[in-house]
Amino acid sequence: MNSAQINRQVRRLHLWFGVAIGVQIGLWLISGLFMTWFSIDHVRGDHLKAAAQMSQIDRHRLKAILTPSEILSSIDTINPESMTLKTLDGELVWLLESNERSVLVNSKTAEVLSPLPKAIVIKIAQARYAGKGQLAGATYYQNPPREYGRSTPVWKVDFAKPQAASFYIDASSADVKAVRTGLWRVFDFMWGLHIMDWKNRDNFNSWWIKLTATLAIIFFITGVCLSIFRFRSMLTRSKTHHQKT
Repeated sequence: MNSAQINRQVRRLHLWFGVAIGVQIGLWLISGLFMTWFSIDHVRGDHLKAAAQMSQIDRHRLKAILTPSEILSSIDTINPESMTLKTLDGELVWLLESNERSVLVNSKTAEVLSPLPKAIVIKIAQARYAGKGQLAGATYYQNPPREYGRSTPVWKVDFAKPQAASFYIDASSADVKAVRTGLWRVFDFMWGLHIMDWKNRDNFNSWWIKLTATLAIIFFITGVCLSIFRFRSMLTRSKTHHQKT
């Protein structure tokens, strides 16, 4: 096979590899540009989340609550690794936490409060929401949607435009775990395009991306070969022209 035939074969390979990966390279560029355009704090909705209000616990109130040992003797559904005293809707509660789960307990009666009722969850969300939208509704999920990013039961509290947002509040601990906005969802879609995981959007080591990256490398190599062939051809023609003159 002479150099002209090799040149044609390389050109053909370069063309087909370009067609095969051209669309995905375009998506990489578009999604990458989009993701660099916004700060990650803005994407996560931090600008719509007010800081949690810290409140001092009156010493006299502590005398009326059950001690940690009394709480533990009354609760057999969890073996906590830590216990924290906090306020919930103006009342003192114990937060019991283990690696598997969290449970809120009434500090005076040892009544288990988890999962939290809708009314309290809405109060928590309204206190933490710093936007201008109105409350649109609250939904409890035993099996949360994918965008939440966790598997534990959760309340989703929605706020309407002009600053629409969804607050995900842990149904057991009353903590605001995530804020999701329209920007976050577009960002999430772009991330899926970028890593070529269009469903779960968490696997950046798939065979799709490996294959496309391999094809891109071959496309680059064939392009370099064509450049070399082109350069050699130009030198040959230049040399021939000088010999004739």
